[in-house]
Amino acid sequence: MATSEQRAGDTFAMKFDRLFSSVKREDGTQYSKAEVAEKIGVSKGYIYDLLKGKSEPSHGLVVKIAAFFGVELEFFNDSARGRELNRQHELLAKLGDNNVRRIAARASQLSPDKLRSVMEYIDFQAHRDTDDSSG
Repeated sequence: MATSEQRAGDTFAMKFDRLFSSVKREDGTQYSKAEVAEKIGVSKGYIYDLLKGKSEPSHGLVVKIAAFFGVELEFFNDSARGRELNRQHELLAKLGDNNVRRIAARASQLSPDKLRSVMEYIDFQAHRDTDDSSG
């Protein structure tokens, strides 16, 4: 997982790519580059240029991208809120739909006490990763 310092330096291209990895259709499939290009009014080639960092979008285009993927415009900023939104999307991309479903299915079989214990363990590991990356 990227540290806060790394996320602070994330380029637009990295953030845009993160959206393709973390935001899915209702059926769980990924949006195609051509589909996004059509919906926001640019060429597929320009989408690839943005993803490779060869081009920087206008503010108006960033607004359209944020609206298409259903994220706050702040997602693209290097503010504390923007970094937090990126951290959340990074986690979504790592977990993927299949892992989330597997975790939810297994968790639904646990007693409330065991589920609470699992959540405490997840919180512990998440804080440990945060502590490891900051020191």
